[in-house]
Amino acid sequence: MRLASPNAIFDRLAARFPGVPAVPLSAGAFVALLAATAVVAFHHPVWGAPLLLVALAADGWGQAEARRQGQRVSAAIPLGVLMLPFGFGLDDPSRALAAMFLMLGLSVFTSQRALAGRTGIRWMHWLAGCALVLACLLPDRFSILAYLVVIACFAAAGQGLAQK
Repeated sequence: MRLASPNAIFDRLAARFPGVPAVPLSAGAFVALLAATAVVAFHHPVWGAPLLLVALAADGWGQAEARRQGQRVSAAIPLGVLMLPFGFGLDDPSRALAAMFLMLGLSVFTSQRALAGRTGIRWMHWLAGCALVLACLLPDRFSILAYLVVIACFAAAGQGLAQK
């Protein structure tokens, strides 16, 4: 059984609700990500989970709508998955090293994709988003989840470099 990619799911959603502008959806996703980061930083990580889910859904829908309309809209999720770990680091200084390591791993993965000329949201950003939702629900497990995502980021970046 093969799982459908998030992009395919959002492409179907965009086809069912035509005419929704892509830019406001991506902007709304960015605002939701900022709100999620602030909520997590102010010691309420459980409230960050629904905000992050709204941001993931809005950005995925916005990207699908942009593809459907032939537009190019930058994705908010890569930046958001860099902001939210910062909120976890501010929430509890003992998580700061894991947060920094997660931001570094996601930055390396994103920059490696950009240098290779690849654009769009890939499975790594969705994996990081899902891990951060889980971290919002289980904040004591943030460090473990962050290190697992970073290992996947470095493995994927290395694989991308090896395929060149």
